[in-house]
Amino acid sequence: MSPKTQPLIYAELLSNIRQISVIVALDAPCGPGTKAELSADGRQFMLHRDGDTSTLDLPGQAVLVQLQKPVPGNKELSWRIPIAGQATRASIEDAQRNEAPWSAKELSEDAEFACRNCAAIILRKGTIKVWKDLPSENWAEMMEFWHCHKPDVPAEEANGSNGHGHVHHDQTAASKGYGASSKFIASKSTGLVDLTTFLLTSNDCTNTEITKPATEKPASVLCRACHRNIGRDDPQADGIRLFKWSLTLLSSRSPSFNNPSLASLLSSQCLASSHATAVSKFVLSPSDVLSGTSSTPYSPSCAKSSSSSCNVSSERTAGATSLIGPSTLSVSTPGPMLVWVLNSALHFRSGTSLSSSWPVTSSNVAMKVFWKSISTDDARSLLDGGSAEELILPDEIVVEIGGILRDSAVCLPPSARKFKEWDVGLLERYQPSS
Repeated sequence: MSPKTQPLIYAELLSNIRQISVIVALDAPCGPGTKAELSADGRQFMLHRDGDTSTLDLPGQAVLVQLQKPVPGNKELSWRIPIAGQATRASIEDAQRNEAPWSAKELSEDAEFACRNCAAIILRKGTIKVWKDLPSENWAEMMEFWHCHKPDVPAEEANGSNGHGHVHHDQTAASKGYGASSKFIASKSTGLVDLTTFLLTSNDCTNTEITKPATEKPASVLCRACHRNIGRDDPQADGIRLFKWSLTLLSSRSPSFNNPSLASLLSSQCLASSHATAVSKFVLSPSDVLSGTSSTPYSPSCAKSSSSSCNVSSERTAGATSLIGPSTLSVSTPGPMLVWVLNSALHFRSGTSLSSSWPVTSSNVAMKVFWKSISTDDARSLLDGGSAEELILPDEIVVEIGGILRDSAVCLPPSARKFKEWDVGLLERYQPSS
């Protein structure tokens, strides 16, 4: 007699309608003795079936109500349960917050990084004296907009150099260092941090080498020990950008902090781009596929600084967010992938673990997305029409993201894994320790 298969129980918090959705997928039709109930504190869902009880911690506290008895013969059961209490400002702000692993405030002079693939030291302890977060994508544009539309200044303060009491806003913005034409320049012993990369001088790093591609794509930064692609050259910033997903932080902190997942980094990048552009669809483009079809690759951190402690150069960049470096892995070049963000901060629980670094016992917060592979022509059409933003990624990273999204579906009930021509997946969201 084969052992019983445990039911898959999945619950997600529907904060906009103040409910918790619970779906149970069974391996066989339920019988008349199947029933569900809540724990006394409203924090657990319990399913009783054939003498066994399965329990799942809920993603929020539920109102104690009697749950409807399942209809015998069904293999998938569902409930909508009211949430206890009212929404608070703190909970709303928490849902809108976007933090990525390894921000400047989480790093110190003692930070030491190694190649995640082979453990060769890439950045030695004590090399970086100061870590600084780079501004968001739309920071400079917002500053220019404010300067252009700010209230009139008093006449006695408006005596400009042109003899008419007026200084053009572009000149003033540039002089203050926050024009859209401004960007950061790497400097010795300073680590500049954006959502997915570190901008450093090449001399501050060790065990790295830059390989020039035959095409006009940015040169890749390789680990000298294992020849893994760990970043890209950024000549406009006089430095190199190291991918966070290619590094390991050598510290005594938790493994999930020392090795942040690719999913948590990508979800932070998508959310930041969504906030900046009000677009919820993203074309993940392998570095080779749409070459020459978009504007000069734009790095969200390039940019936009009014800090006197950083070197600033005036050279305009625009176009797609680029995280590329030529692929060095033996993978067939993938096609573009379209990702549509449905819920940027989904609180959920599942009876199935997504990965060892994201166990079911943790407080699961994810970005819920629809996704599908698309043709190059469809990608160009979406980008030209302005209905999607482009994220240019190394080929092997696009392949890995596809695998992450496919694997994430195992925690969803079968009926929730597809919607028409779309696949449904989850991307881990980074939750800093309090």
